[in-house]
Amino acid sequence: MTDTRSSMTQVSSVSEPSSERARKIDGGAWAVFFIWIGIVMLVGVPWAWFLIGVGAVLLAAQVMRQLWSLKVEAFGLAIGVVLVAAGAWDLLSIPLPLMPMVLIFLGSYLLWKSLSPR
Repeated sequence: MTDTRSSMTQVSSVSEPSSERARKIDGGAWAVFFIWIGIVMLVGVPWAWFLIGVGAVLLAAQVMRQLWSLKVEAFGLAIGVVLVAAGAWDLLSIPLPLMPMVLIFLGSYLLWKSLSPR
């Protein structure tokens, strides 16, 4: 009986509009985000692991978008990578300042994008 249900779920998710699938992914990501915040507050998770967790939630949402044939959001992907990198940076105690380097890179990219011919 469970095989029939899983196959019906797969069929309905294929015929489901992409906006509905995107809404489900976003809602699920927000739910996991709030659960993660609650865990962090209860247990006292260190700042680096908090950043890695939030980054992982954002990246997982983008993976789900890709798997469900939806457009991957570049902003969510970029912020997820930056948050995971910032958490890893803190865990590894790398002496170089991450945020100034990220901001310089971001500003350079935006300047290049605005000045380059389309």
